[in-house]
Amino acid sequence: MPSTFYDSLPINEDIELDLSMLEATGLITHGESKNHIKATMHTTIGTPIWQALAAGHYGLQINPTPMLNSEQYLDAPAADTTALDFTTTDYSLAIWFYWTDSGTSEVIIGKYAVNIRGWEVYITRIGALDYMTVRHHHAGGASLRTASYSLGWVTSQYHLFSYTRTGTTAQHYRDGQPITTVSDVLIDPESSAASDLVIGSRYTHDANWFYGRFHRPRAWSRALTADEHRQLYEEGKDWF
Repeated sequence: MPSTFYDSLPINEDIELDLSMLEATGLITHGESKNHIKATMHTTIGTPIWQALAAGHYGLQINPTPMLNSEQYLDAPAADTTALDFTTTDYSLAIWFYWTDSGTSEVIIGKYAVNIRGWEVYITRIGALDYMTVRHHHAGGASLRTASYSLGWVTSQYHLFSYTRTGTTAQHYRDGQPITTVSDVLIDPESSAASDLVIGSRYTHDANWFYGRFHRPRAWSRALTADEHRQLYEEGKDWF
């Protein structure tokens, strides 16, 4: 159960997901937000590794080396993640991550089905450019996908990626600072109520593995302010 102190922090207003990753052992990590979402690790090949960070914090490493047949991811059932079914509302996301280029798109987190419903976050190296993309999926209408992206996401070091969708536009943040964001006119994602939340792989659990480390995925059903994005970075920058 989250404490009264947790709920009283302004940054936690309308927070729907906060996997603080304090367990440091086992195959389940529990959320601190009011929704009590818990994510379960799955290990077809290999095992996720808990990693000690500073000040008593922990992260996870999954699929450490591309092309070595690692298949590790986390998920939470659709029925337990309805609060992350963002459609018409503004919303925000944040996650600390450290990635290795695998030569293909790597899904960091999402609650979606391609060209049908929901939202996803993935990173891709194309040539010398590293793209972070947040994509909305639509069952029909003007487009099956609309998205925003940013560049400059260096491999093999921790970054805080955070994001806010406001209406039809998006803003990406790196390490608490707003960065150039190229955005379609965003269409509201189709309801993802029927989709699981997945961290570290494609929604089908069989491709687009994330290769690297991550810490504390969070999501809000509101638009964070620029000051709040900076606060997220300042609070966590000394953990790594």
